[in-house]
Amino acid sequence: MGQLSQSDANSFRNELVSYLERCKKDVRENFTEMDFANADKRKQMETHISNMERKYSGLINELNGMSFE
Repeated sequence: MGQLSQSDANSFRNELVSYLERCKKDVRENFTEMDFANADKRKQMETHISNMERKYSGLINELNGMSFE
């Protein structure tokens, strides 16, 4: 298995971060477009969405903290 150059590794990381940021944004947008008849169900879903956003943010932060030498 070959190794990536520093610039290729950085580029790949940046692509992953961009993808995760888009996913995080899409999750929030999809939630805001949902029509809830039940306020309790909306609150439950909001909790799930917030958890997902935190997980995306954690992955993004972890990736951004990586350095390649």
